Amino acid sequence: MEGQDTELDRTIIEAIKDPLTHVVRNAIDHGIEAPGPGTRPARPPRGGSPCAFHEGGQVNIDVTDDGRGVDPERVRAKALERGLIDPAAAARLTEREITQLLFLPGFSTAEKVSNISGRGVGMDVVRTNIEKIGGTVDLQSRFGHGTTVRIKIPLTLAIIPALIVTTGGERYCIPQVNLLELVRLSGDAARRGLEAVHAAPVYRLRDRLLPLVDLGHKLLGRDPAADRDEVNIVVVQADQRPFGLVVDGVHDTEEIVVKPLARPLKGVPVFAGATIMGDGKVALILDLLGLAKESAVLSGGRDPRPPADDPRAAPGPPGAPARHLLLTAAGPRRVAIPLDLVSRLEEVPAGAVELADGQEVIQYRDRIMPLVRLGEVLGGAGPAPGPDALLQVIVYAAGGRQVGLVVDAIYDVAEAAPELTAPSRRRGVLGSGVVQGKVTDMLDLPEIVRAVVPECAEGVPV
Repeated sequence: MEGQDTELDRTIIEAIKDPLTHVVRNAIDHGIEAPGPGTRPARPPRGGSPCAFHEGGQVNIDVTDDGRGVDPERVRAKALERGLIDPAAAARLTEREITQLLFLPGFSTAEKVSNISGRGVGMDVVRTNIEKIGGTVDLQSRFGHGTTVRIKIPLTLAIIPALIVTTGGERYCIPQVNLLELVRLSGDAARRGLEAVHAAPVYRLRDRLLPLVDLGHKLLGRDPAADRDEVNIVVVQADQRPFGLVVDGVHDTEEIVVKPLARPLKGVPVFAGATIMGDGKVALILDLLGLAKESAVLSGGRDPRPPADDPRAAPGPPGAPARHLLLTAAGPRRVAIPLDLVSRLEEVPAGAVELADGQEVIQYRDRIMPLVRLGEVLGGAGPAPGPDALLQVIVYAAGGRQVGLVVDAIYDVAEAAPELTAPSRRRGVLGSGVVQGKVTDMLDLPEIVRAVVPECAEGVPV
C-alpha cells in the first residue's frame, strides 16, 4: 500500500468505503492466483498494489493487480450471452471498448459468488457510487499483464473555489484547480489574434499554439463572433493539457457549495455539478475534461477538420499562398509542412513511447501509431527527452494509416508560396524558401513516410 498519508474529507471517505472495498475484492478474486501452470510466468511475488496520491485538486486511487488481466474475448462472449450488446456491434468493438463493457449494469464475469469476490454485483455499482460524489472510474487492462482500476474523487464535497464567467447571459463556474491564467484581447489584437488550424480556432500564447473552445458556440449553438472588439480567454488545464475557453465576461472568484446534477443532466459530459449563487439563481459548474474531449481538444474527441464537402476544405487556386505549419526540428532548424497534410497536433508523454518490431510506437485512439523523429531523419537529433517530458507530435494521415511526427516545437501557422531553391539532395526535403523573413526547409512528408515507415506507405501519394 502506498499513499497512506493521503488526506480526504470525512464525508468522501464514508462515500468511497464500499466501492473501494468492492474494487479491492475484485482485484484479489480475479487478479491473484495460486502458482501453477495457468499463471503468468516470471511475475513478481506481490499480488496487488493499492496506491493513493493527490493530483490537480483531486485524489487518485489506483488498485493494481498483476494477474491475467481482462480477457477481451471472454468479456465479449459474456456480453452477448447476457444480451447486453448485439452481435454486429460486438464484432466492431476495440479492446478498449470491450473493457468498458465491464461497467454495464448486470455485467459480471464471476462464475460463482465467494466470500472474496464482489458477490457478483458488477463494476456498474462502483461507477454509480463514485459518480454520485463527482468522481470518475477508469479501468485499464492488458490480457496477460494485469489490471489497474483508477478512481478519481474530489477532496471534499462541500466547498471549492471557482471562477465565475458569463456567456450568453448565463453564469458558469470554472473550478480554480483547472485555472492557469486569464487573457484579454482588445482592438486589433482581438480581431487578428485568433487564428484557425483546419477551421479549429487557436491563439498564439507565448510562441505556443493554444487551442480554443468558444463556450457560447459549444453550449448555446451560436456562431463564433468574428471581428470582436474584445475577447476574453480563460486558460485552463484538463488532463495536463492547456486550452483556452472564450467567454463573454470574467467575474470574481468565489467559494461555492457543490451540488450534484439531477439524473437527466448526468449524461451531459460538459457539466460537473451545480451551485446556488448569492442571488438564489443556479449556476452550472463546467467539467473541463469533458468539455475538452467534446471539443476535440484532447485525443479521443472529434476531428476538428471541416468535411471534404465543406467549402472551407476546398483548395485554393494554383499558385495561391498555401497555409503551412511552421516548426523546428534538428535543433534550431526551421521547417514547414503543408497544413492540409496535418490531421492533429498532440502532446504525448515520452514515457508512453513503446517499441513494436524495433519501431517506436504509441497507443493512439485504440490503435498502434508508429513514430518518426524528424530530427533524426534530418540528421540533427538532440538529446533524448526524459520520461516525464511531453513530445510534440504531428499526426499525418495517408493511405488510411496514421503516423506521428515528433518535432522539437510547433510555433506558428503562415500563408506562404515561397520560391524554392533547386531540388534538395537531402532526404525528405523539397527545397528551401523564405517564410516570414527566414530561410525555411519545405518537407516532403510522403517521402519521409515511405523511407522510414514503409509498411505505412501504401496509398501514400508519390
